[in-house]
Amino acid sequence: MIQSYHFSCQGESHKADNKPCQDASFSAVYDDGLALAIVCDGHGGERYFRSDVGARLATEVISDSIKTFVENIDKALFVGKPYTAQGAITSEEVIKKQTPIDVAFRQLFSSIIYQWNQKIAEHAANTPVSEWEQEHVPQKYLDELTTSETFEKLYGCTLMVYVQTPDYWFAFHLGDGKCISFQQEPFWHEPIPWDDRCFLNKTTSICDSNAINEFRYCYEGDGHYPMAVFLGSDGMDDSFGEDANLVNFYIQVVKMLVTEGLEETTKSIESDLPQLSKIGSKDDMSIAFIYNTDELKAHITDFIQYQIDIIVESIRQTDERIQKLEEKIAGIESVADKKSRIDLDYARKDIERANEGRVKLLYKYDLLMQQYSKEASKTN
Repeated sequence: MIQSYHFSCQGESHKADNKPCQDASFSAVYDDGLALAIVCDGHGGERYFRSDVGARLATEVISDSIKTFVENIDKALFVGKPYTAQGAITSEEVIKKQTPIDVAFRQLFSSIIYQWNQKIAEHAANTPVSEWEQEHVPQKYLDELTTSETFEKLYGCTLMVYVQTPDYWFAFHLGDGKCISFQQEPFWHEPIPWDDRCFLNKTTSICDSNAINEFRYCYEGDGHYPMAVFLGSDGMDDSFGEDANLVNFYIQVVKMLVTEGLEETTKSIESDLPQLSKIGSKDDMSIAFIYNTDELKAHITDFIQYQIDIIVESIRQTDERIQKLEEKIAGIESVADKKSRIDLDYARKDIERANEGRVKLLYKYDLLMQQYSKEASKTN
C-alpha cells in the first residue's frame, strides 16, 4: 500500500520575529494510483516578504499541473526506461539534444512557472499592503509590488516534487533542500542531481528569469520503485549537517512507521521538528514523503542493518583512535618537561572521552541488534 505524509512548521527565528512560516508542503495518494509529495520553501530576507504566499501558491499550481500532466502524457514515453537523471541546463547544446521525455518535462516546468506568475500577479493586484508588512518591510521593497517589473521576487520560493504512478515515477527540483530515496541498491541516494549554485544562503528559484533552465529532474519506468522518498526543506538538512545524519533521521521515521504506524509517527514528527528548529537551523521546517508500507515492512531489517554497519564502523574508528592515544601516552609519560606533561594531560582526557563514547556506541549497537532480532523473527 502506498501512503503519504507532509508537515510544515514555523522556524524558531520566525517565531522571534513574528514572521509567518514561509514553507509549504503537500502530499496525497489518489484512487488512480497517483502519489504526490511537494515541498516549497519561500525565501527569507526582507525583500521576499510574501514568499510564504509564493510557496503556498506554488504548491497549489504544482499539484494541479501534475494531475494534468499524468492524465495527458503518453505513458509509453516512460515505460521501460531505466533510472535517468538530468541536471540544470547550462548551454543551448543541451536543449538541442533533448529527448521526447525531456521536452515533455520542459513543457511541464514552463506551465508551472507561467501559472505561478499568474497566481502571484493576481495576489499582488488584489492584496493591499498589510499592517505587518508596513511595519516590518522597507519601503523600497513595498514599492516593488506596484512599480517593479520583477515583483515576483517578493514571492520567490524553491520547489521539490516526487510523483509516482502505477507505471513510472519521476521527481524534480528547483533550489535547495534535499530529496532522499531508499531502495535496495544503492540503499539510499539523492535521485535528483544537485545544483552547485545552491550554496550557503544562495539558491535557484522559481522567481529567477532563467528558472526554466534551472530545473533538475529524474525518472524511471522499468518497474523499479523506491521503498520511500523523503523531501525536506533546507531547514531540515541545515539542522542535521552531514547527509548521513539526515538519512539516519529518515531511517528512524521508517522504523517508527513500520513498528508504530502513521498516526504515532505523525505525532512524533509534529512534536520533534519545532524542537529541531530550535536547537538546529532556527529555520522553517518542511517534510513530505511517499512510502510503500509493504516494502518497508519486508525490508525493515535492511534499515536496521544499515544503522548497525554505521555503528560498527564508528566503533572501529574509535578503537583506532584509542590505540593511537595509548601509544602517544606510552611515548611521553616518562618525559619530564613541561610541554610533555601538558600533552600527556590532554591525551589522557582525550582517551577518557573516547572510551566514554565507545561505551555509548556499544549501547546503541546492543539496542540495534535487539531491534534486528525482533524484526527478523517476524519475517521468518
